[in-house]
Amino acid sequence: MTKGAEAWCRSYGEAMLRRDGPALAGHYLYPYTSFTFGQVHSFADRATADVACGEQVARFDRVGVGSDIRMADFKVVPVSADSALCHVTWQVFPIDDTPGWSWTNVYGYRRRGDDEGFEFNISDNEIGEVLRRFPDFFAA
Repeated sequence: MTKGAEAWCRSYGEAMLRRDGPALAGHYLYPYTSFTFGQVHSFADRATADVACGEQVARFDRVGVGSDIRMADFKVVPVSADSALCHVTWQVFPIDDTPGWSWTNVYGYRRRGDDEGFEFNISDNEIGEVLRRFPDFFAA
């Protein structure tokens, strides 16, 4: 099972390098849930996630973060035969004069029969670091 989760993490990193919102959304199982600072956001289906992920990639560009976001590392922690917690560390290289930084998100990976993907993520570190540098991030 670990090999499936590891391959999934690598593939997710490649989708991020391509700045492809729908490809990112293709890594999720639905319903997909994101937890950030006690707030819960969910994508009920792929169509909703395609739009939201595309908008998020565009927002990063609009505010000056840019979309040069690279997977720096990951660690897979098995939970069961069909699930794992994936600790993924990202690095961002902003397009403005803001120095780059990194953060770690946790993704919940699951295999369900022939389907596999991330069911959820915890993105406190990502959003906290973005808001520290770009307080109006969600207004853009």
